[in-house]
Amino acid sequence: MLLKIVSLILIVGAGILLNICVGDVQISPQIALTTLFSPAAIPVDQAMVRDIIWQIRLPRLLTAITVGAALSVSGYLLQTLSKNNLADPYLTGVSSGAGVTVAIALSLGLSFSYVPIVAFTGGLVASLIVASLAKIPTGLSVTKMLLAGIALSTICSGIITLIITNGTDPIKAQGIFFWLAGGISGRTWQELAPAASYTVFGILLALVLSKQLRLLSLGSQHARSLGVNVEILQLVLLSIAVLMCGAAVSVSGLVGFVGLVAPHIARRTFGRDERLHIICTALLGIGLVLVSDLAARSIAAGQELPLGTLLSLIGGPFFLYLVSKQRGEEFA
Repeated sequence: MLLKIVSLILIVGAGILLNICVGDVQISPQIALTTLFSPAAIPVDQAMVRDIIWQIRLPRLLTAITVGAALSVSGYLLQTLSKNNLADPYLTGVSSGAGVTVAIALSLGLSFSYVPIVAFTGGLVASLIVASLAKIPTGLSVTKMLLAGIALSTICSGIITLIITNGTDPIKAQGIFFWLAGGISGRTWQELAPAASYTVFGILLALVLSKQLRLLSLGSQHARSLGVNVEILQLVLLSIAVLMCGAAVSVSGLVGFVGLVAPHIARRTFGRDERLHIICTALLGIGLVLVSDLAARSIAAGQELPLGTLLSLIGGPFFLYLVSKQRGEEFA
């Protein structure tokens, strides 16, 4: 187990270094590390490299880390709440709910500092709608939850299309369009700060509640018999999941399937210790986004592919694989 954890940390560390070094301007690992830890030691003729790292690549890197951690842990919490491994912020409509409110806010010229709160509100409303439609006497129906999530995502997509094509300033419309495709390029320290703060807060709170999470995963009745207020716990966990999803959507647009893939791999690889599971899920999500962002910058010379598109190409087949594994099981 220790070897697996160390290997995961080393892989994520390598991904971090590669994301700093690789780009239109190639930077050696030695220069990159010196710039990060001893910027005063950089020669005057390397000042441009320092600016590239601190003003462009480091904010982008930390945005990727924030998005990966937020979406993966959000997915883990949603899977625990719904007791199925097909739950994901993207598939359950939470991301779309956050996305449509952010699109409205951007079209109205709202300051970016309010975007995470707006995204949280939209995601929370979407999650409550889906949960109310999917509720059955024994919990949440997987089939109903996915169908409700897909239907809600379709409605949100239609609303966003109306926003882009009717009456929105062309420059704002173009910005909304590229934002919806999913991507983290051009993010600034000011845009990153709120999303990173909400993500750190959400993960820390999830770690504090790890014991209750373990009891909840064993069943609501079992948790109640051990003194857990299940309804309050579920509301708190849902709020944490939506808060982190909203934080990710505010800086990356609609990026899907990270919250589906990372928790599933962590569960299969690192066992059922909840604290370890949360940490490893976050690391796997970070690694997945880092690798995808690196590929988005490297596949096509001179242009950048949308991050959301690449992650859909990874997550879509993985989702189909999970569905095929549950073939013959009762989804309701």
